[in-house]
Amino acid sequence: MGFFKRMMGGGTALDGAKLAASPLLADYAQVHLLSHFVTPQPLHSPGVRQRYSRVLPQPYDETMQRFVKEGWLVAQGDRYVTTPAAQPTVDVYAARLAAEKAAVLPKVRKALEARDTGEALDLRRQYEARFPLGEAGWTGPEPQMSHSALTRRILFMNHWLLEGMSPATVDWLKLYAAEQHLWGATWRLPAAEVPANVQAELATPGVDGVEAAYWKAYQLSLYVDNHETWQRCKGGDHVRRLEIVGPDDEYTCAVCKPLLGKEYLVARAPELPPRECTSPRGCRCRYEPVLEKIEE
Repeated sequence: MGFFKRMMGGGTALDGAKLAASPLLADYAQVHLLSHFVTPQPLHSPGVRQRYSRVLPQPYDETMQRFVKEGWLVAQGDRYVTTPAAQPTVDVYAARLAAEKAAVLPKVRKALEARDTGEALDLRRQYEARFPLGEAGWTGPEPQMSHSALTRRILFMNHWLLEGMSPATVDWLKLYAAEQHLWGATWRLPAAEVPANVQAELATPGVDGVEAAYWKAYQLSLYVDNHETWQRCKGGDHVRRLEIVGPDDEYTCAVCKPLLGKEYLVARAPELPPRECTSPRGCRCRYEPVLEKIEE
């Protein structure tokens, strides 16, 4: 009888701290869902509700009703938001996520230092698999099978983007770029984590060493992705043209600006990044495959 009462939303009150710290997916998935509504949010799309229902002990809609009954959620028009009563539970779960992230990052970095990108990608996938929807929130999209091979290219690349830098700075930048490429996300390191010699070498009158390191690493990662896109399209039959896309802002130089929005035959697409780019952030242009329209 107690089981059926719980399934129907009855029984004893939920213990938020235990759910947030539990090793069981069905337990902490409830808090993961609850945390989504720290700021007012509408209900998830039907597809996401279905995905949640696969891991929750009760279907999505019933779980939401239970949260309202517990006083953890309140409706605000067509949106829901967590209440002060839910905050301790959300805080425990947030601390758990922070600890898990802090634990996995050094493991991935160690694998990359050993140039074992396959192991690094396995660690990322194992980490993300623990999330209710298989997504960590801060990481990039689901990596393709070739993702670790692309990350490996960064560690072994020899390109004019690295010209004029000392071997020590090159090695450090490659590791920084490979780590962010592996995770499919970018972040700026605190100044204390960027070696002083790297900062001194990369700094320019308009950009400090920490910011310069971020953009240099970004360039390495972007180059590998652009080159892979070009190679894949050149060897395929379904894409004949590439569009050059990218931000058009105060950092877009006079060389890159005319390229934006233009389409080129794959074999005639200009090389990215162009050597003549003068942006203090480097070229941020990327290739975007143009899908052919099927004529009726």
